[in-house]
Amino acid sequence: MTVGRDYMLKKTIGPSTPKYVFDTKVVPGLVNLAGGVEVALDRAAVRLGQRPAVLVAGAGGAVALLMAGLWRFGLQRS
Repeated sequence: MTVGRDYMLKKTIGPSTPKYVFDTKVVPGLVNLAGGVEVALDRAAVRLGQRPAVLVAGAGGAVALLMAGLWRFGLQRS
């Protein structure tokens, strides 16, 4: 794809509508969600007396075991 000579003349000012919505709605929502998860993890770490990394590793291991069990169960059914 090549850009013509008058591309800048036809180009609208500002970002496109999808980019604007993404930048003003989606990204701030994901940042707020990540902050909430971080706060919840910190509070759980203080309450349980464990480091947050240990809690994340444990949760990751639990999810991996769950996924392996579901995968194995699916293979046995077919």
